[in-house]
Amino acid sequence: MFALFLSTILTSAADSLNPIAITQQFVLQGMVRKPQHIWYFIISIALTNMASGYLAYYGLLSVLGEFADQFVGGLGKQLFGLELMIGVLFLLLCCWLVQNHRIQKLKQQLSVASAEGEAISEEETAARKIKSVTPAALVVLGVAATISELTTALPYFAFLGILFQYHLSLTEVTILLTAYNIIYSLPLIILYFVYKRAREQFDRLYLWMKHQMSKLAGGVAPAAAGGIGCVLLFHSLWVLLK
Repeated sequence: MFALFLSTILTSAADSLNPIAITQQFVLQGMVRKPQHIWYFIISIALTNMASGYLAYYGLLSVLGEFADQFVGGLGKQLFGLELMIGVLFLLLCCWLVQNHRIQKLKQQLSVASAEGEAISEEETAARKIKSVTPAALVVLGVAATISELTTALPYFAFLGILFQYHLSLTEVTILLTAYNIIYSLPLIILYFVYKRAREQFDRLYLWMKHQMSKLAGGVAPAAAGGIGCVLLFHSLWVLLK
């Protein structure tokens, strides 16, 4: 049992060095209305990771996989017809984003330079707009991020592989999964307390990042929507027409 617990510590420590989750939280911390709301993101990641551990250990993932295969197989070409419609919607979204960016740019060109007091007001308004991520959105982001990363979480798979070699009770599995996910979440917890201590410096950085991103948004968003639309459109047509 000591060897199993030691394996849990080592694999979870390796898995905790997750640059994607750390980067996501770094960005989200500047967007939450209250600093403590970031706990919704951290806890949702840990609970989703823990739930996947239960599903894997008790063999429920294979059952869900078979159900998904049957579901997709039953839909047949209807699924790819839906993919075609979504692809067209993304292309329409791309056109709308391009047009909207042109309109906004024209409004900026026609606007008169504001006074210094208005500039301060605009900065405060921008700061309020940044801090607009709700707890519900943080939970959804945490769950989605964890699910999307499970397929590449090699330390977690190594931990589960070790776990499969033992016949453990529900209590023992719960203790090990809890220990794993506490260690896994430590960098995110540490990042939260770092932000709490240097909140003003972080907020100034987030405002600068938003200003830089707003310059790129006019081109990046339409390009992303157009790219996704083209991929979905051509893939669905290729399947439907072959």
